[in-house]
Amino acid sequence: MEATNFRPCVRRSFGGCSAGRQMSSASESDTFSSAQCCVAILGSLPKFNACKPPRCGPRIKRANKPESSLPLRVDENKSFSSWAGLVLASDNASFNFEQGDGDRASNAELLIDGALRMVDGPEAASTDEQKRVMCLMSDTGGGHRASAQAVRDGFEVLYGDKYDINIVDLWSSSSPWPLCHMPKSYFFLVKNPWLWRMSFRCSEPELLHEAMFTGYTAIVGRRFAQEFQEYMPNLVVSVHPLMQHVPLKVLARMKAQPSFCATEVPFTTVVTDLTRCHRTWFHRQVDKCFVATQLVAAQAMKYGLTAKQLACHGLPIRPAFNLPSKPKSELRRQLGMDVSAATVMLVGGGEGMGKLQATAEALVQTLSPCHQVVVICGRNEKLARSLASKTWPLKVVVKGFVNNMSEYMSACDCIITKAGPGTIAEALICGTPILLNGCIPCQEEGNVSFVLENGVGAYSEDPLRIAHIIARWFDTESKELKEMSAKAKLLGRPEATFNIVCELAGMAS
Repeated sequence: MEATNFRPCVRRSFGGCSAGRQMSSASESDTFSSAQCCVAILGSLPKFNACKPPRCGPRIKRANKPESSLPLRVDENKSFSSWAGLVLASDNASFNFEQGDGDRASNAELLIDGALRMVDGPEAASTDEQKRVMCLMSDTGGGHRASAQAVRDGFEVLYGDKYDINIVDLWSSSSPWPLCHMPKSYFFLVKNPWLWRMSFRCSEPELLHEAMFTGYTAIVGRRFAQEFQEYMPNLVVSVHPLMQHVPLKVLARMKAQPSFCATEVPFTTVVTDLTRCHRTWFHRQVDKCFVATQLVAAQAMKYGLTAKQLACHGLPIRPAFNLPSKPKSELRRQLGMDVSAATVMLVGGGEGMGKLQATAEALVQTLSPCHQVVVICGRNEKLARSLASKTWPLKVVVKGFVNNMSEYMSACDCIITKAGPGTIAEALICGTPILLNGCIPCQEEGNVSFVLENGVGAYSEDPLRIAHIIARWFDTESKELKEMSAKAKLLGRPEATFNIVCELAGMAS
C-alpha cells in the first residue's frame, strides 16, 4: 500500500454552518422539486466559474471527530460489531486514496457562511452539446432512487440543462420475466430477515456472484445493450450493487460496434451504504467509485480497487438539505405543528414500513400533553388514514409521503427511524438526534454502531422502551439532546452531493 493517513476530502457547503441547510420556502403542497427550490433560492448568486481549465486545488479541512461522552444505548438482547472506528478522519487509519486525479477539478463558487468563496470543483463540459448521463438504479427500497434523484438534482443546481440525466431501472424496464420482478422480491426478503441474511451471505463470494452475473448477462445482455445504444451516454453512474457487473460486461461486448465507442464511456459507482457493503458494490473496472466513509473505502481496496479509483465525499443527499432554513418556530407554524412543544418525528421510509402504529401509540401513552409527535407514513396510505382518524391526548401530526422532508426534519427535535443510511445522513446534516428502531440484517447493522459510537443517538426495537428514551431526552433537565445535536452537526456532510456531481461532470467527455 502506497501511503498512510487515509483522509476524506471535505469542502464547505452552500448555506455555511450545519445548523440550517434546509429549504426555506417549500410546503407540503409545493410541486417544485428540491433542485428547483435550490435554483430559485440560489438564482441571484453569480454563475459558477467555467472559464479556467480543470485543475486540482487545496482542500478545506474537516472538523475533528467529536468525542462521545454518552453511553451506548442498545437493547440487552442485541449486539452489534464495532463499525464506526474508521468512519471519520483519523491518524490511526492506515489507508490513503485520492480525491480526484488532479485533472478534473477547477474553481466553482459556493456560498459559505453567507459569503461567496472559491473552492475547487470541475466545471461543466465546455461544448454547447448537452451531455447525457445514464444513472442506473433499482427500486429495492427507496434509498437508491433517492440517491439517483439527489445526483440528478445536483446536476440541475450546478449546471442547469447542460446535462441530461436519465434515471433507469434496467432490471424492471429491460429484463424478461422473471428477472423483471427482481426488485419486488426485496420487500419479501427484508420482511423475513433470515432469508435476507442467507441471500446476502451466499451471494458475496466472488466465484458465486460472477457466475450468477455471467448467466444474467446471457439473458439480459441484448436488451441492456439496446438501452445503451439508444441513449448513447457520455457517462454511466451506478447507485445500486446489482448495477455494476452486468452493465460492465454488456459495455465490454459493445466495444466492437463502430457506432458506439463503449470503451470510452466512463463508468462510475456511487456507493449508498455507510458502513458494511455487499461485495458486488465494488468492481475493479470502474473508472471511479464514490464512497461515504473511510470504512467503505477500506472495503473497496480490500476487494481490489486502487486508491486512484476512490473518492470519499459522503452520501448523495437532496440539495434541499444544503440550504439555509427558516427558524424552527416559523417552520412549525408553516407545517401546522405546535410552535413550542418538544417534538419527535417517527418515520418508516418511503414505504411506511416498521412498527409505526405501535410506536406512535406508545409515545402518546408515555409523553406528556405538552409534547408533540409527527408521524410520516410514506406511501402507506392505509396507515396514514388509520392514525389520522384517531383521537390523541396530545398533538399528533400525521402525514403520508412528503417531498419537503428537510423542513420536517429541521422542525423536529429528534427522529425515530430504521437504520437506513440516507435518513441517518439527512438527520446528521440537520443536527437531529436519532433513535434507531430497527435495521436490515448485514448492510444496516453497521449503521447502528455508527450512530451509537459517535454519540448521536440510541437504539431499541421495543416501542415502549423507545417512548421512555424519548421522554428522557425531553426532560427539561437533560442535556443529552443538545449534546447529541451538536455532535450530529459535526458529522453532517451537506456538501457531498455537489462534490460528487462536480467530479462526475469532469468525467463526462
